[in-house]
Amino acid sequence: MTIVDMDASDESSPDLVGPVIRAGNLAEAVIDAIEEDNPGQDVLVLDREDYVRIHTRGACRLTQSSLEKHFGQSYQLAALEIDMPSFKGRLKTRTGEYVWFYQNSGQEKS
Repeated sequence: MTIVDMDASDESSPDLVGPVIRAGNLAEAVIDAIEEDNPGQDVLVLDREDYVRIHTRGACRLTQSSLEKHFGQSYQLAALEIDMPSFKGRLKTRTGEYVWFYQNSGQEKS
């Protein structure tokens, strides 16, 4: 859908999931890549100057191919962890994609 500036009061919403990235060019590329990889979802962004919270509701997918496209160079997703001091939700790492997801205690893992 669109990239939306997130209000600080939204941070506590339990269904928001996604990475927290150090501010800079990589963070901008991650925002654009997440927008591409999550069609139909708003991408909520909270810029804290030193870092950027990038979230969607329920599930947030980031692929290596879209990140490389928006970053303008080759990039291994595992290297993202250096610039990702935190994230919200649970994280599944796979070759070529990361997926953050919301799971309450009553749900089964998929």
